Amino acid sequence: MKKKNFIDTLVESLYSEFSKITNFQLTQTDPIGNKFFHFIVRYISELNAFQNLFIQYYLPASLKSITDFKKELKHSKYRAHFNFDEVELKENYYETVRLGYVGVYHKYESYLKNIIPIMDDFFKELDFEKEFTPILKYIKSKFDIDLRKTTNKFYVTEKINWISNCTKHYEGYPIKEPIPLRFKYRFNSDEKIRIESKEFKEDVQNLIIHNRLILQSLFLVGFHQFLCQEFKIIKDQLKPEKQKPEKVEEVLKNIEKSIKMIFS
Repeated sequence: MKKKNFIDTLVESLYSEFSKITNFQLTQTDPIGNKFFHFIVRYISELNAFQNLFIQYYLPASLKSITDFKKELKHSKYRAHFNFDEVELKENYYETVRLGYVGVYHKYESYLKNIIPIMDDFFKELDFEKEFTPILKYIKSKFDIDLRKTTNKFYVTEKINWISNCTKHYEGYPIKEPIPLRFKYRFNSDEKIRIESKEFKEDVQNLIIHNRLILQSLFLVGFHQFLCQEFKIIKDQLKPEKQKPEKVEEVLKNIEKSIKMIFS
């Protein structure tokens, strides 16, 4: 049986997921919606490709180099000069995994940097009577949240960022302060961080899920601003039973609760 094309599988999966969203067809016909959908497809495909580059190529290559070195060492007349244990011999493998975390965190930073202006363009299309406030500014003024400083609010981004910083600035030793509480007793400060490929892959997949959460939160922030505009703007767009001001207030409170819960 012919193996299904990876890219086809990815895009079809995204189509299936996005099709559950009301008015999904607009992402295929509306220019802003189309730009938004293509960005998500490209970003997720790039992150998966980056993960596969390490899992399928770099890490197996590092393990092969270790095996080759051990064979050479076994038959070397100078092997007495090399007193390596198994963990030390595997250091190139662990270093490759750590470098993977550095690359993945840069991908996340790029995601935040690029998704914001796309979301701003999307909500400008909803006609805010030219009073639209950029999402970063709005979420800061309304909820006191600086989106660019929320890394440590989430387990997966805190972990990836911390390992990345340890790798870049401390030669892979787990000593970057502050040390997340969950890692205080996992790693020995005298030994470099050692993580297997399975855990790295799980973290990348968790980051993809996290990015969907961030996307959801940005939609909530945008719609919160939309509902906070003059009531006359949105009144005709609501169902009759929802056209009372108190109903709008109820919706706003629910959105606020969801936003605060995400970033708590």
